[in-house]
Amino acid sequence: METKVEIAVRKIKGLGYDVIVRDPGASVEDYLTALDRAIAEAGLYRARAPGRTGCHGCDRCCAERLPLTWIDYLNLRAAAAPDAGLEAFLSVYGHVLVDGPAVDITLAADPAGRCCFLDPDRKICRVYPARPLTCRTYVCCPSTTRARRLRAVLVNRGEDELVRQWLLAAHRRSKPPLIHEGFRPRPRLADWPPTPFSGHTTYREVPLQAVCPPNLWRRLSSGNFLKA
Repeated sequence: METKVEIAVRKIKGLGYDVIVRDPGASVEDYLTALDRAIAEAGLYRARAPGRTGCHGCDRCCAERLPLTWIDYLNLRAAAAPDAGLEAFLSVYGHVLVDGPAVDITLAADPAGRCCFLDPDRKICRVYPARPLTCRTYVCCPSTTRARRLRAVLVNRGEDELVRQWLLAAHRRSKPPLIHEGFRPRPRLADWPPTPFSGHTTYREVPLQAVCPPNLWRRLSSGNFLKA
């Protein structure tokens, strides 16, 4: 099978990883699949849980900010609330913070401040196959600069599309958008143009190259892993 995205283990303050794109047609899902495999099989260093080689049964990252992308919403809705529209889903499972023109849409927290989809007794995700991109791409190990930058770009651009859809949904209803926490909110649809995620419903449909800034793409497709 052709390897479109390759993850290599590197010794960076413990076993970390680097990423390189082998195929210019690689999708976001190709990257996620490669990273899933590395997280499960490569024995990466777990800084938050020394001695662990896997994430199963560890919830130490589940109390962090968990931004959502448009495709995350579609996946989670299918898993948890198939009949819910965007606002209905976010009213239960999301948290919308608006500060002036800036918008942040994240997963809601339970009373203990952890992800609403976490099973607190078993310390596992109740919707693991549909877990968000920010969870699927996180492992508490070192990584190269370009690997960290790729993750940030994908999460941020995916969230931008969710914000755009949130504003579009309110516009269609001719009502103000749902806001859980607002500080002089003034979000404008004009500030959230279409993204490479627009019109897509799966990560396999989104080309990595379309999401990455040119300088990051050049580094990812350079053909060589960085030296440890």
